[in-house]
Amino acid sequence: MLLIDGLYINSYGGATILKLIIESIYKSQIKKVYFIFDKRLDHSIYSKIPSENYIVLDSSINQRKTFYLKNDSKFNSFLCLANVPPPIKISEARVMIFFHNELFLKPLNSELPLNLRLINLFKKIFILFNNKSDYVWLVQTDLMKRKLNENFRIKSQKISVTPIFSSQKKNNLIKKYNYSFVYISSNATHKNHKNLIQAFINVAKKINENITLDLTIQIDHFENVKIPKNLLINFHGKIDQAKVFELYEKVTYSIFPSLHESFGLPLIEASNYGCKVIASNLPYVHEIIRPSLTFDPYSVESISDSILKAVEIDNLPETKVLVENKLDNFIDFIISQDVQR
Repeated sequence: MLLIDGLYINSYGGATILKLIIESIYKSQIKKVYFIFDKRLDHSIYSKIPSENYIVLDSSINQRKTFYLKNDSKFNSFLCLANVPPPIKISEARVMIFFHNELFLKPLNSELPLNLRLINLFKKIFILFNNKSDYVWLVQTDLMKRKLNENFRIKSQKISVTPIFSSQKKNNLIKKYNYSFVYISSNATHKNHKNLIQAFINVAKKINENITLDLTIQIDHFENVKIPKNLLINFHGKIDQAKVFELYEKVTYSIFPSLHESFGLPLIEASNYGCKVIASNLPYVHEIIRPSLTFDPYSVESISDSILKAVEIDNLPETKVLVENKLDNFIDFIISQDVQR
């Protein structure tokens, strides 16, 4: 039996990938699978799975370790979806780790506050301590494969590149608002909301038209920011995938100023919904899409300039997705690793 360990998966990107994996497994009628789910995860993602095929745990190292100590012999293979290998050393079984957090690779070099950098350093040490040379690692881009090889010293032949995303598209959508933007992200520091909002304020002061920005964060940290009357910022907070797609259908542009990403799922989703993507001029972006415009995410002026160009240029290039969805390959791979102990 295969154990799919989804503990620590609760953010939009991780939850979206987990949902796709679950749907693909049950569509293929693969029955010998057991799941661990994070208590913070939206229950609807696994509501159709028989209760005897999963357990829900707190995002606790101790709870996870206790589960493995009691049950590891029941499984022939393990897939850990949230960067972290099993909390105990697994022998005579296949172990796969899906790695999707670039911040763990060089934790002290990021722009995060010191306390978060130290936490990520601890997580990196924890990951390396629990790794074994025969474990297999799964990533979504060749760029992440190179970084994992360089920073974790994992052999290239032990790293498989399998991009996972929804291929669902909406063609020929008529966008309702010309000066409309969306940014799908968490409120983490590296998502760069501070520079983004200041850039939109600067743009609003330069133009007469009304401009809208939809954000999937709470207003908390920006309540005291003075916003021009012709700029409407909608703080939606955490939303589900259906609402995300509804926003993509409505807006003309998706803007993505994140400083660090292992993949950048919203870049592909926005493109599939006909949005013109304006994004950070960083390697992770160019790895998966050909954006309509890019900017220096560290510069408010550069972000402002790209917003102005977007609304002023009539024939802005369409965004193009450069990667192929490998979900079926991913499922075939993890099932093929389910060998007898």
